[in-house]
Amino acid sequence: MFGFNVRSPERDRETDLVRFKRIVTTMMAVKNELQMEKIGLNKRFMEASADAALALEAMDDTADPETYENRLESLTSIIKAYETRIAFLDSQLNFLEDVLGKVSSFHDDL
Repeated sequence: MFGFNVRSPERDRETDLVRFKRIVTTMMAVKNELQMEKIGLNKRFMEASADAALALEAMDDTADPETYENRLESLTSIIKAYETRIAFLDSQLNFLEDVLGKVSSFHDDL
């Protein structure tokens, strides 16, 4: 009468599956980026922490601890910044895991 064709449920399901695969692929790529950034930050965090420990030890062993105070203050700020960024990356990773779980359960309902 009107000439409208309805796609088959199989074709709709295939279209939906392709779309969900794209969503998951994109989210996994973002998750990988976040994990790689976190690995790099953790490495720099550990290096800064080791430097701070050495500066603190040198400060204790010297007659003029003021020479190390600025370095120690700088390292403390850097370490705090790394901690803040790593915590935010963790929250983003947790968010992505939640969304991926929802996408997966939604996908299972298809």
